[in-house]
Amino acid sequence: MRRLLAALLLTACPAGAQEVSDLIARDGLSGARAALEAQVPAPDRDLALATTRFLGGIEAAFHARHRIGATDPLVPLPLLGASLPPNPDPQPMTADFITAMMRDLSVAMQDTRDALPDAPATLILDLRDLWLDVDGDGTRGAGEDLIALAALPPPEGGAQIRFDGADIHWLRAYTHLIEGVATLILAFDPEPALAGRIALDAALADQFAQPPGQMARAPTFDSQAQAFGPVLDRIAVVLQTLRQQPDPALTRAAGDHLRAMVAANRLFWAEVAQETDNDREWIPNEAQDAALGFDLPPGTGPLWLSILEEVDQALEGRMLIPHWRMAPGHGVDLAMWLDDPRPVDVIDWLQGSAALPYARPGLTVGRDNWDRFVDSLGGRAGLYMLLLN
Repeated sequence: MRRLLAALLLTACPAGAQEVSDLIARDGLSGARAALEAQVPAPDRDLALATTRFLGGIEAAFHARHRIGATDPLVPLPLLGASLPPNPDPQPMTADFITAMMRDLSVAMQDTRDALPDAPATLILDLRDLWLDVDGDGTRGAGEDLIALAALPPPEGGAQIRFDGADIHWLRAYTHLIEGVATLILAFDPEPALAGRIALDAALADQFAQPPGQMARAPTFDSQAQAFGPVLDRIAVVLQTLRQQPDPALTRAAGDHLRAMVAANRLFWAEVAQETDNDREWIPNEAQDAALGFDLPPGTGPLWLSILEEVDQALEGRMLIPHWRMAPGHGVDLAMWLDDPRPVDVIDWLQGSAALPYARPGLTVGRDNWDRFVDSLGGRAGLYMLLLN
């Protein structure tokens, strides 16, 4: 009876702040998520549940890649650009691989937002407790630590972070960023390009299965094929996908998500600026210290917001994207393309002819804010872009 009462109390009471971190370390994200879903809703529990759903979506994307042996970086995009532990026994890739992964990611991001609390909440996580079950075997293996998968430097000192009310907006912003990118990929439909890649692999396998005969004396390109083939395959899939007619409903939805990302970031930085505590901060204001030991130069928040403001204005069509062939005071209206997109031929866009239907006179996005951001952070600018989203 005492065990039953203890179990009922555990279900009825939200897990303590550190208990969530311990749950993830012991039972993985799926186990922690199941335990949290069984608890009575409360702000702290809801933030913890949203976090497990967010990380679970990333875990599922990594597992999908690992399952087919796509463990090397695919393209320089979030999730697709991470290195994963090797898979000695991969399954064949199907043409809907990327489509299914992007759809699942979109669902996970929406599920995360659905769980986020409206009231202030607190969640304490130790980054050393966090791991993603990349190979799907239910146990924590080498190379599955979140710190390693995210290519983060080892924490200097403590790795415990106290997420609070402001960080709810940060997480919401990140869900919109990831879903915006996923929706844009879905708008172009990569399935035909991947089907062509699979057909090429099958044809080449048939060729190499045949006896070489007299042609055995011909030059062999095995080393070149092994070195450059996978890279060219990825480039071809990207270029062929971009030549697809995008779905306007999805390009508009992608723009909506990116604007929502900017809006959530504004709320995040506004609340961070008002904080007076200094307790294991994720992203600190200028009077606080980051729990992970990194330093943000003074003015980072306002500077990042100024960059996001230009992103928002470009998404709304109030500012234009400069093009190297166009005269000063002319640029590309991104909002016009999002509303009425055409296929993207990279050469034609670089040359300028494909940009003309979306070109008009107006104020263009400048480089001043971006240059100041890069100058202030130096070689760490890319890492901080991912951190700040």
